[in-house]
Amino acid sequence: MGDPWFRQSPLSLQEYEALEKVSGEDLRYEFMDGVVYAMSGGTIIHNRIIQNCAFSLRNCFGPKGCQVLTENVKLEVAKDKRYVYPDVMVSCSDRDWQSSQLIKDPVLIIEVLSDSTERKDLIQKVEMYQAVPGLKAYIIIDQYSCWIRMYERSENGSWNAHQHLNNPGDTLSVTALSWQLSLTEIYQNVSFARS
Repeated sequence: MGDPWFRQSPLSLQEYEALEKVSGEDLRYEFMDGVVYAMSGGTIIHNRIIQNCAFSLRNCFGPKGCQVLTENVKLEVAKDKRYVYPDVMVSCSDRDWQSSQLIKDPVLIIEVLSDSTERKDLIQKVEMYQAVPGLKAYIIIDQYSCWIRMYERSENGSWNAHQHLNNPGDTLSVTALSWQLSLTEIYQNVSFARS
């Protein structure tokens, strides 16, 4: 999530939808309780990490009838109040298969940190995403160093304390979804030099 798109008073949902419509596909905005955030463009490294994760997720979840969606697909976090564009989502919902523009029932969300999104992804979005009823896991991946944080929902519906991985030999494992991916695969073809 980028910087707020400032205006004296909060925007209504209708004003936000109108802004997205006139912006076309080139610009995206997230909407959180009346505040609109312009989405900045990603880096090549950011995109590589997204693609590495999405490739593995498609192989795992595609045969199960699920869809894997990346950064240009909007998620409704709270109806009429919060709409965001996660970097990667997995949805196995029939309702989401019928929609052409909006996901409502993801089981997995991944955000790749950037300078402009770090604070929101690590703080605000953790709480927001944990309120999504069917979500099983929220994964945060740093693009500047080997660093991953994962929040996973337990079988009783509560959220476990987050897991932290920072060793290239580690494997990210989402038990609730029977999916795992090594950090080596997540960071394949990634150099950590900031540009």
